[in-house]
Amino acid sequence: MTLERGNAFTPVASATMIWPWGTATAAGAVLGAVDFLFSLNQGLGAIPDALGTAILAFALVGGGVALLGRKGDRRARRYAGQYPWRFAMVPAALGGAGSALLTFIGGVLGGSLVGALFGAVLSGVAAAAVIWVILGIIGMVAGNKSA
Repeated sequence: MTLERGNAFTPVASATMIWPWGTATAAGAVLGAVDFLFSLNQGLGAIPDALGTAILAFALVGGGVALLGRKGDRRARRYAGQYPWRFAMVPAALGGAGSALLTFIGGVLGGSLVGALFGAVLSGVAAAAVIWVILGIIGMVAGNKSA
């Protein structure tokens, strides 16, 4: 394959080739369930909060384990180690989109379409920025540049 020639190897390809699906899913499910149990006094409002926590945990744990792990395609691990900020864009986009969607749905169900739209944009951008910075720093410090 010619994945290493030029810029043919993308952050999306890198993320999907080394993404620890089982670990990330388990982390998201466990942390989402714990958050749901701790916020049961909110009633139905606990469900979107728990789903948001699960999405953020899925993106953070998946991206962190992908950067620090030794499994997966060596070309993808090398790309993620050499370009940690580009690699971090994929989990950040995933977490930001999930957060924005849940905020939008919660706002619409609350009765404010315009407020839901602005809240969703702000929530999505904030979640994506946090995930991007955390995973970018992890990749810079501990990424496997010589895979």
